[in-house]
Amino acid sequence: MDNPRTWRPQATVYKSGPYTTNASGASNIDGESIPKRRLASKDGLKNSPEDGVQTIYDILRHSANKYGDAKALGSRKLLQIHEEVKQVKSSVDGGERTADKKWTYYELSDYHYMTFRDYEQMALQCGAGLRSLGMKKNDRLHIFAATTPYWLAMAHGTTTAPISRLTADFPPRGCNTVHANSDRL
Repeated sequence: MDNPRTWRPQATVYKSGPYTTNASGASNIDGESIPKRRLASKDGLKNSPEDGVQTIYDILRHSANKYGDAKALGSRKLLQIHEEVKQVKSSVDGGERTADKKWTYYELSDYHYMTFRDYEQMALQCGAGLRSLGMKKNDRLHIFAATTPYWLAMAHGTTTAPISRLTADFPPRGCNTVHANSDRL
């Protein structure tokens, strides 16, 4: 029989421990352990991933500069929906019954990837499009769409304006604009 460890990539340890340390300033309480912190944060919790990265917009720009042409987002397209009806056996009150059950299978394409740089441009174009529609600071955009790279780019595009975004409650209340998939209307 095959070794299950060879079925998928396994995590590799690149550094040996210790991985954590006692939190600085923590007192020893009887019956409790001293809180631990990651070595990189031993002197205090991090407020940002790197210097100069404080907002979602900063993350968008920083990621594009740092990772450039690396794969950022992957998505697949729906090619076809397959439906089958199968007989399913179940036990009910000590007896066995069979019933028809409809199964739905989705045939998807291979992954298509967008680079960090391309994604940044898409988000910036979404923000520019919102501004060209007349949206301005403190306006509200309601996003009512399937979670896709386009949804995410629209959400990040609002950070370039800055426009508030909402993703819950339908019908939207107090919104200037709605971004939606046509199948959701």
